[in-house]
Amino acid sequence: MTRKSDLFIERGEEEESASLRFPSPKKTWIEGFDASFAQGEAGGYHSVFCGEIWRAPPDESRRLSRAIRSLISGYRRKMGVPPESAVLVAGIGNEAASADSLGPRTAARVLATPEDLRAAGLPPVYAVRTGIPGETGIGTHRHIRALADETGSGLIVTVDSLTARSGERLGTVVQITDCGITPGSALGHAAGEISRRTMPCPVLSLGVPTVIRSDVLTGEETDKPMFVTRADTDAMVTCYANVIAAALNEAFTGNSAD
Repeated sequence: MTRKSDLFIERGEEEESASLRFPSPKKTWIEGFDASFAQGEAGGYHSVFCGEIWRAPPDESRRLSRAIRSLISGYRRKMGVPPESAVLVAGIGNEAASADSLGPRTAARVLATPEDLRAAGLPPVYAVRTGIPGETGIGTHRHIRALADETGSGLIVTVDSLTARSGERLGTVVQITDCGITPGSALGHAAGEISRRTMPCPVLSLGVPTVIRSDVLTGEETDKPMFVTRADTDAMVTCYANVIAAALNEAFTGNSAD
């Protein structure tokens, strides 16, 4: 079955395994943003609907960062990860392609803590840009699992660009889930699941839909769809990378989102 979206909220029942089925999402709001959430057998997700945040005043970006920080902290408690545990932030994607660069751009802005800072009392935070298997020769899931083992991480946080199933969602929603992620699943070249089931510790995944299948926009089914994005993708991705990195920094090291 071809999956048309990476977003849990946008998957049809025919595209879900039994373990990833959710009840109808409930509506809520976080820091003034409309949001939805659901809890299934394998975990839960939140989607925060923020609109074209990169076009909004800076205060809106800071407010979104606080909303994401709150969700990160809530999921960390839910998964039972102690505050002192090491965290591995993995930016997934291709840094050379704007629409696929959310992960690496975010990881580049995360405040990693080298030994001297850890000795001064800051929690151990590691940040890595995984690259893509075509360049590294290493499957993304294997890369992350090896680094988590080496660093003794108690939590893996992945950040990745996602595929939307509607034009309205393109660039206008941030999702966070503890169900894990399979990079490339909506593009037809899935490269291995990254979840609590396959990793040495819990996994928290964040993403923003930055591309959409052409057949979703046209309504015409095709075996070889193109994937399209917005003209202002670079500005969009830069904004979200700043927002998500600020949320991660504040959640894990206390560094202010401002």
